[in-house]
Amino acid sequence: MSRIKSTLSRAQWLQHVTAWQGSGLSQAAYCREYQLNHSTFHGWISRGQVPALACAPLTTLPIVVQPSPPAASNLPSIVLRHDSGWQLSLPADMQTTWLGQLLNQLV
Repeated sequence: MSRIKSTLSRAQWLQHVTAWQGSGLSQAAYCREYQLNHSTFHGWISRGQVPALACAPLTTLPIVVQPSPPAASNLPSIVLRHDSGWQLSLPADMQTTWLGQLLNQLV
C-alpha cells in the first residue's frame, strides 16, 4: 500500500490545530468535517510539531448527589452529574482506588 504525502504545509496544519482547539470538537470529528487524515493530525500534535493546548486554570465544580432507582443487584449506584448535562453512573460496590484513578485522569 502506498502512502500519500500530505499536501498541507506546516502553516496550514498550525491553522487547523488552532481552529480545532477553539472548535469544541474532538480531533476525530474535526478531521471528518475538514476531510483531514486523523492519524496525521494527531501526529502533528503528539510529536510537538504544533503549540500545546492552552489550558484554562483548573476550577472545582459543584456536584449534586441524588439517590437513583435501585439497580438489579439492589445496590445503589453513584451518579456524578455535571451542569452541562453529562452524567456518570457507577456501581456503589466499585473499588475506590479505581474511582480515584478515574478522577485523577479527569483533572
